[in-house]
Amino acid sequence: MTGTEKDSAAASEKLGRSSGSMRLALVLNSDSGTLRTCEPSAGEEIADIFRQAGHDVTLHWKAGKEAIAAIEAAFADAAYDTVIIGGGDGSVSFAASQAYQNGKVLGILPLGTMNLFARALGVPLDMHEAAKVLAAGEVSRVDIAEVNGRLFVHHVTLGLHPKMIRLRQELDYGSRFGKLMASAKALRLALRRPPIIRARLSLADEEIDVETAALVVSNGPLGDGHLPYADDPCAETLGIYFATSRKWTDLLELAAAFALGRMSDNPILSMRRSQAVTISMQRAEARASVDGEVVTLRPPLKIRQYPRGLTVLAPAGDVAKDVSAQ
Repeated sequence: MTGTEKDSAAASEKLGRSSGSMRLALVLNSDSGTLRTCEPSAGEEIADIFRQAGHDVTLHWKAGKEAIAAIEAAFADAAYDTVIIGGGDGSVSFAASQAYQNGKVLGILPLGTMNLFARALGVPLDMHEAAKVLAAGEVSRVDIAEVNGRLFVHHVTLGLHPKMIRLRQELDYGSRFGKLMASAKALRLALRRPPIIRARLSLADEEIDVETAALVVSNGPLGDGHLPYADDPCAETLGIYFATSRKWTDLLELAAAFALGRMSDNPILSMRRSQAVTISMQRAEARASVDGEVVTLRPPLKIRQYPRGLTVLAPAGDVAKDVSAQ
């Protein structure tokens, strides 16, 4: 199915359809933060929650690359109509691309450090509570986006953020707290020599030449008052942000603003909305973070959104509102 066909199908499908009885694969990444110290019996506990709700469940308890392979195989397997994955933002991003490409339902158990897309969907952060909510959840359609053919659910960033991730990868950490501390140290190192991104942003009705240390394109505008994720996963627009200062003190303040959800009316941040943006640069390659994974992309970066193109299992009724403040 082409992107246009998927857009049309998404627009015609109503939100809030009951999940009914599902034939689901439950793929748990045992290397993810929450499960790292757990035995496989923890996976059976989660599977039993879905079975008790009347669903047919096959559990796949896998680590690392085996978990990624299991996710891909589950989405390709005609035996399943729904795939629930437990992992961090990287696993979720890959699973979302597979769900989109195979036309299946994606459910998320947030087992990583940030769990940004799960938060956007209103999924509880406790593993068992999340399973209970999804077992009684509704099938919904939410936005998904792509950059140069690569799908993403949260962000594409250039400049400071991918540099910070690369520096963090060089540090040792073995826990969620350790990762947060490593992130803080990596940010401090990155700010010693902030990167410079010179680019032209081509939107539907505007072209902007920027010289910035930080450029962010999010799948939906980021909300205020919480970690950087979209308040509305069906916003049907990208959020495009770039820093207007390259002073390290301003960039440190901006990093804190993103972490704490203080983007609105920020004097050192410019923001636009559009369903598509092309980022042109005078360079052969650009290092970017796509949903937290640092990759090399070839400019121009062509980013577009598929409104309501991804089918997900989400909390039913008002449950999403109750947990969205987590």
